[in-house]
Amino acid sequence: MHSAINYALLSLAAIASPLAMAEVDKKPAEQLSPQSTQQLNQYFQTLADNGRFIGTAAVYHDTQPLYQITIQPDNKGKHGWSLTSNQDLKYKIGSISKTYTSTIIFQLIEEGKLTLDTKLSKFYPKVKNADKITIKHLLNHQSGIFNYTNEPGFIDYVYLAKDKDFLLAKIESFDSDFEPGEKAEYSNSGYLLLGFIAEDIEKKPFAEIVEQRISKAYNLKDTYYGDDIKERNGEVHSYEYKGRWGKMAQWNMNIPGAAGALVSNADDLNQFINLLFDGKIISKDSLQTMTTMDMNYGLGIFETSYGSEDNKLKGYWHNGGIEGFRTHLAYYPEKDLSVVLLSNGLRYDMREIYEAMLDAYHGQEIEEPTFPESIELSKEQLQPLVGNYSSDTFPLEIELSIKNGQLYAQATGQGAFPLTAYPDDKFEYIEAGIELRYDRDNEQFLLIQGGQGYAFNKQGATKKKGFEVPQAVLEQYVGVYGADDFPLDLEIRAREGNLYGQATGQSEFPLTAESETRFRFKLAGIVINFEADKNQLTITQHGKDTVLAKK
Repeated sequence: MHSAINYALLSLAAIASPLAMAEVDKKPAEQLSPQSTQQLNQYFQTLADNGRFIGTAAVYHDTQPLYQITIQPDNKGKHGWSLTSNQDLKYKIGSISKTYTSTIIFQLIEEGKLTLDTKLSKFYPKVKNADKITIKHLLNHQSGIFNYTNEPGFIDYVYLAKDKDFLLAKIESFDSDFEPGEKAEYSNSGYLLLGFIAEDIEKKPFAEIVEQRISKAYNLKDTYYGDDIKERNGEVHSYEYKGRWGKMAQWNMNIPGAAGALVSNADDLNQFINLLFDGKIISKDSLQTMTTMDMNYGLGIFETSYGSEDNKLKGYWHNGGIEGFRTHLAYYPEKDLSVVLLSNGLRYDMREIYEAMLDAYHGQEIEEPTFPESIELSKEQLQPLVGNYSSDTFPLEIELSIKNGQLYAQATGQGAFPLTAYPDDKFEYIEAGIELRYDRDNEQFLLIQGGQGYAFNKQGATKKKGFEVPQAVLEQYVGVYGADDFPLDLEIRAREGNLYGQATGQSEFPLTAESETRFRFKLAGIVINFEADKNQLTITQHGKDTVLAKK
């Protein structure tokens, strides 16, 4: 995050309502109808009018664009934005870079310069557990290496010029989070190291490796390793919203490195993903290995699906976040269909946006976004929210306080910022695109910014009387659950008498017991009912029940 909460996001963009899924029309259109195009235009214009989205959105069939729209800040425009006919604008793509890095590693493997079983100790023996960590562990986030972008001090150097030695020393200083291969947990550290390994093998900077192996080799002239933004070259800045869009400070791009430093545009991203799945950049065998999920992670890519069991569309994706950029790239091989979202200013759920684009492709009605009016809450209504809060997946604590009758939030070591109240205990800090959803029953809130969500719990809160489920019962529910007609796997964990859930590539969320078998995460509208004797659970969200079986 940035500005109000200066915390960097190279990780996958988590979804505030992570488990929603749309229905597929049985006869997908090969091109968008005029009605679907008009609905999408209105959808994006409504988002832009309300300061929720700027960027480029595109749908492709093979190399043919079926829909493209680009919205950029314009202080002379009626609502502070304007449409542009320039579809070649270039964006920092964040963690989508990992798919490119993985592709380069597979090229090196095919050339006999590496194997998936090569140990990290061959290159960097001082990293904890280096003699146990393999290239495959690094590629599918099973290394156990602590994610360096989660370090509280990360924001202190992200804008500075730091070299490889500095970053390597950082990673070498971390203790392991878990034993290699024991579990999978998203870590930018692994991909930073993969970039360093490629540099050691090729004897050149990663920027030149990308240029040689990707950009020049496949005529992707608008894809390259980023640097200071050059507007004259068609590169866009990222923005935060303060009643109007204002530019955000730039990171030094050596800091994200191979984990998130690439720049590209919509057409190049579509070309790349088509070339990759056509077996042009790496072999079909390598692609098969890359796209095989292990503990819910592929090797630089993730699996997803769209639709119901009888008409499901299987796809692959990665997304990213860096500075104020939020990006998404998905490809559905069966239809040769790509969805590209490149936002340089976002205050909305990205999954809602790209599902609207998929709905449009399938000829479904697209519901226009609506935004409620703000309300005023009394000091008595706000007082129960005051206190200090912490999160298991966010490195900074947040204090909620009342000043001059208004609720304020303040992250550790940063300035306080006011929160505007909306119905149902939702709050916003519009200047930084922050949304806070509060659950009074459980004294917790969900903090959302740029599509990334984190659950916070009040420190020292007296646990309300309710169902206390024995640890032995909770342990029966622990495991990874999935279904053919569900786009994500769901991992259930037990800690200190409580259950937690985590969908593939997203942040962990707490589950509150309502009985020994029924649990709820109110802030995302999720209810889970466990059937331990059948090794399955039923998850309910947005009125839809889905049965997931333990793997």
